[in-house]
Amino acid sequence: MNRAVTLAAAFVVTLAAVTGGAAVTGYVTADGAAPTPEIQNEHYVDGDAIANDTPGQATVEMESTARSQTVLVDPGVEASGAVPASPLALLGFGGPSVADRDIRPLANALIENGHEVGVYVPDPNQQRQRAVRPGGQAGPTQLGERLAEADAFVTFRTDYDQAELAEIESFVESGGHVIVATEPGAAFDQPGAAALDSTLDVTTEPGYVYNMEENDLNYQRVYAEPVAESDAALTEGVDRAVLPSATPVGTTAVGTEVLRPIEGSELSTTRASTRASLLVRNDDVVMIGDSDFLSPQNAGRADTDVLIGNLADFLVTNDRTPPGSGGATGPTAPGPEPPSGNETAG
Repeated sequence: MNRAVTLAAAFVVTLAAVTGGAAVTGYVTADGAAPTPEIQNEHYVDGDAIANDTPGQATVEMESTARSQTVLVDPGVEASGAVPASPLALLGFGGPSVADRDIRPLANALIENGHEVGVYVPDPNQQRQRAVRPGGQAGPTQLGERLAEADAFVTFRTDYDQAELAEIESFVESGGHVIVATEPGAAFDQPGAAALDSTLDVTTEPGYVYNMEENDLNYQRVYAEPVAESDAALTEGVDRAVLPSATPVGTTAVGTEVLRPIEGSELSTTRASTRASLLVRNDDVVMIGDSDFLSPQNAGRADTDVLIGNLADFLVTNDRTPPGSGGATGPTAPGPEPPSGNETAG
């Protein structure tokens, strides 16, 4: 009985100590809220790590005087998904609320210089069984039909099947230019995307690049700078470009390293310093470890708009002459809304 009384007394004393301590450390201020504890993470309080948060005015200009070209963009929309009346809305025309890939700075530059921008969206109502040609060979896929009329191709590492991969490979072999844009987290999530890398002799690495010492707005928005003796056509006028969320890329063929992160950058998977490539070129193929830099809100950061203009020049400077292509046309300025029901602007 004495032991039970002793334990009860000890419990009361302990409870008083705990609640009393809580009352001291959790006191409220005049407005009824406890004061916010001081943040100890240096990358949140270091003023040197935060750049000017006011974006510049993006000016995407092209130098190429090539004839009118058709650039096909695959925004990566699933065939079963809802598609707006005009697929161009998927690229930001018509408002960002319906955009899967808001790449208006690139698309506008192409259109204003007399080129056409097409959007590839798989038709869910089209039969999977492709027409069989004489001799028993299957006809082209939906993507193959669009590529046959295009000069250049922009893709965000869609999950392509073997027939589509073969058509993309043939497109490049015939002189078509391709830009592949990826991002962290998308490197290994789809087997068809990894197969695309293999088809185009490019590579990606897991993880993202960050810089705690010098960055644009936050540590994951890294600065990328041209590599010495890199591709002059892609880096002309570019001192630094901002890549909001970048993953390392490379090439398995004889290619050119174009952009790499600035000093002080690290890789998330190793926490070690990295100067891994963020943009490479393999002849008619350009691989970029970021896709968000193409959006309007990012195009005005540093020399990103200059880089986008150089990429537009790369797309239309090719040796491909697809069947049915016409001559050059006059520039057409895009309006705020795309033509209803059209898949091509130009």
